[in-house]
Amino acid sequence: MHEVSIARQLVSQATAVAEEAGADRVEALTVAVGEATHLNPEQLGFAIETVAADTPAAEATVTVETVAPHATCECGWEGTPEDLASAYVVAPNVTCPECGARLEFAEGRECQLRSISVPDGADAAVGDERDDEETTTEPPQSPDP
Repeated sequence: MHEVSIARQLVSQATAVAEEAGADRVEALTVAVGEATHLNPEQLGFAIETVAADTPAAEATVTVETVAPHATCECGWEGTPEDLASAYVVAPNVTCPECGARLEFAEGRECQLRSISVPDGADAAVGDERDDEETTTEPPQSPDP
């Protein structure tokens, strides 16, 4: 189950960004998971909550958003692949409906920490949006799984 190792990386990244912002805890974190990955969004959410115990993200609200796949082909075709079943056999081996060549995914293969929320009063210098109750900090982009 690679959701646990990915969850550890995401929690580590969230707590590091919170510390850089001067926060002692993470109140919420949002993760984007592409539908063309081998990750189960529900299992990833549970794994994040589990590995966050005894960290500054222990009480964080975890939101896992799915990202629909969008692919392109060298022949000019682009769109949503109809059949992703082969993406789970070979990582990914989805072919173009027009010419049969292997598609390149522009979206749908990512696993990214999109944002975190920290208590109001934290240093807002990391690149954030403020509202009345919390600071939202955008973490650096992480590589695809």
